[in-house]
Amino acid sequence: MTVNLDKLPKFAQKPRIFILTDVLGEPGDSQSLVRYLLYSNEFNTRGICATTSTKLRSSTHPEELRRIITAYGEVVDNLNKHVHPSCQYPSAASLLSLVTSGPRVRTSRKSTFFISKISNSHFYAQIYGKKALKEPHSEGAQRLLAALQESEEPLYISVWGGVNTLAQALKHLAETSSPNLAARERAKLRVYSISDQDDTGAWIRAKYPDVFYIVSVQGWNQYSQGSWLGMNTSAGEGVDSTKVLNPWLNEHIRVGKFGSKTYPEVEFGMEGHTPSFLWLIQNGLSYRDFIDWGGWGGRYVRPQGEADWEDGIDGNHFHDAQDFGVIGVDGKIYTGHNETVWRWRDAVQDDFAARMLWTLTDNFEEAGHPPVVDVNGSNGTDPLILEVKPGETQILDASGTYSADSSTADEHLGYTWILYGDVNGFHSFGMGPEVQLEALDGVVSDTKGGDTAGFPTHTRAQKVKVMVPQLEKHPQTGLVTPDFHILLEVTNRAGIYPIRRYKRIIFSYIREDKPASLKKIPESASDAYQMYGIIDVARPRVDYSQPLNYTPCNWWGGRPKETKK
Repeated sequence: MTVNLDKLPKFAQKPRIFILTDVLGEPGDSQSLVRYLLYSNEFNTRGICATTSTKLRSSTHPEELRRIITAYGEVVDNLNKHVHPSCQYPSAASLLSLVTSGPRVRTSRKSTFFISKISNSHFYAQIYGKKALKEPHSEGAQRLLAALQESEEPLYISVWGGVNTLAQALKHLAETSSPNLAARERAKLRVYSISDQDDTGAWIRAKYPDVFYIVSVQGWNQYSQGSWLGMNTSAGEGVDSTKVLNPWLNEHIRVGKFGSKTYPEVEFGMEGHTPSFLWLIQNGLSYRDFIDWGGWGGRYVRPQGEADWEDGIDGNHFHDAQDFGVIGVDGKIYTGHNETVWRWRDAVQDDFAARMLWTLTDNFEEAGHPPVVDVNGSNGTDPLILEVKPGETQILDASGTYSADSSTADEHLGYTWILYGDVNGFHSFGMGPEVQLEALDGVVSDTKGGDTAGFPTHTRAQKVKVMVPQLEKHPQTGLVTPDFHILLEVTNRAGIYPIRRYKRIIFSYIREDKPASLKKIPESASDAYQMYGIIDVARPRVDYSQPLNYTPCNWWGGRPKETKK
């Protein structure tokens, strides 16, 4: 077979990412960095900063970051043989230049924690938490602030440890800029923190409530309650733990001169920090600012009740959401916030193993690769938005989907259509009417069970017909049928590991056709977006190179009268 790398997925835009990590606080950070590097061709990495945390209060370890990145440099040429020419992996040298360390203070007393000498009588010591706010902003904070200001695109802060580096940067920004300019810069931040691992996370959210901030909030040090635990949890008979334990990792991840040198043994749990960047992998499932749509990195929503929406309390903060009715490997039904992550475990781990295999060979035909998913002619990673009327039918045709591993369109490809009813509250309020999908190419429709993501009902076919439900008003809550999301999961089984890619199709009701009694339109676009939980549009909005032309219509039943940018 002739190899054509141009048939592989490519991306119109790479999210700009800055990592804060308490690496060597426990093995999970090193593990997460290994995975991150295998997806770094999909990202625009702007910084990797070693930080302190509640587990690592007096030291940081940028040398561990450099060690792993240096090992990555030994396999980057192999990796580049498996991706689109326009989406090549960054060099190790470029990534090494981005490694920094967080806040530190000068001291005259040498200690085992003081990591660098600055004179005959002074040394640097790393600082934990809010003590950093009393010191000049660190190299890491300077780099973070520079990354924020260098572009009008969002900067995604992937937090694996403490956030005093970010706190320093925000404090310096507020002290050296006008209020309007500082707010404009903060509007570009997208923070995903793996719980609070120092005392500056809560400080940031209280001081700057406009910052887009995803975090599991629970009692201090009660980390077992976070959604991200779904990455590695082995609790319960419904979760298959095989692929997150050392025996499987030894066979499939700790291989070759990269994986065997860099991926440490699991001690507390595998890669608890990884969800903070999984949602940015360009697989067609997740989408940028819409963390409440769900994906490999979990699903999060705003915590405030309806009474708080008008005032914008906790304006841009997102916390654990639940997925309902997830079918476990034992056939039982599970509901919870961990489920928003572990339901994707097979897809996440198979994909990781497939990429590690790329490090072993420059022979394209010895490995599998992601398919390019096409629905009705739309083949990018952005969702397909269909404006629909109640009671009509829509045809979804994936026959344009292809894989660079196959000589024919569907030689190794499998198609699964899924209703993701948790999005927009379609199912969680007990109000979503049934969405009917009918296979149109001879495949049995609505097979129960057997789907790796735990969805109770799905349709295996290349082409389906969707019957759009009538609008309904819940008799008790008064809520109106929201827009609904259908996922197409395409699995390529050409290689050793199945590789899954997705297309999200959003069925957006044309609300003007609803009965007048069901209409409840927000007074302004700002009100609607605050209700929905994207960003506060009273602040400047970021224009993407290919913006998503979609105004969400949730269960409140309305659509903004204006679009404010």
